Amino acid sequence: MPKKIVVKIGGSVLYDGNLDINFSVLKKFKDWYIQHKEEYEKIVIVTGGGMLSREIQRKMEGSVTEKEYQHNIAMSITQTNAAIIQGYLEDFDSYMPRRLGDAYEFLNEEKNRTLISGGLKVGWSTDMDAAIFADMLDVDTVYKVSDIDHVYDVDPSNNPNAKPFDDLTWVEYSGLFNITDDVNHEANKNIPIDVTCAKFCLKKGISFFICGGDALKEKSTVEEILQTGTLIH
Repeated sequence: MPKKIVVKIGGSVLYDGNLDINFSVLKKFKDWYIQHKEEYEKIVIVTGGGMLSREIQRKMEGSVTEKEYQHNIAMSITQTNAAIIQGYLEDFDSYMPRRLGDAYEFLNEEKNRTLISGGLKVGWSTDMDAAIFADMLDVDTVYKVSDIDHVYDVDPSNNPNAKPFDDLTWVEYSGLFNITDDVNHEANKNIPIDVTCAKFCLKKGISFFICGGDALKEKSTVEEILQTGTLIH
């Protein structure tokens, strides 16, 4: 079976607290990419908006009230972040799609290897884009690297006794975050995997492996970062 991988790099890890680009993290991904690129038939890297998206949304509050426009602004920032990753990797064979149809055509070409993408559909999170790409490629797990190392039973920033999970089913995850059929995705909502994506993954049998957090500083390689986290399946 040809090796394929879908990695979601959270926008939260692309920038530090001052909104400077986090080159120390990007270098680890570039080292991993250069070393392992030839091992994979397909590599998909998806990135989110993170702190930059939230900060711009905060500044636009009160001036832009329509949710569709808010989503469109957030989505455009994820595409800027994808362009930053593509430029830093310096792989001229990589491709950054503008529409889902473009991504579908690219991933179905045998000769093509690396797709780097931000959000491609207004109203979706980039978690959802990553899940859609995994479904296209018949990949069963999306690796999501963000500013958290696990999913916790309560917010660890508010409770030092928060319990990390190593393993969760999507049903358990939905109960933990009060996800029901009538709840919809909200742009920049603080939840490990958004509502629409969680429902889609449950239906399609796609897992997410949540990792990152302090490991982004403490671990020297991406391989080490991807070893510890929470598997949601």
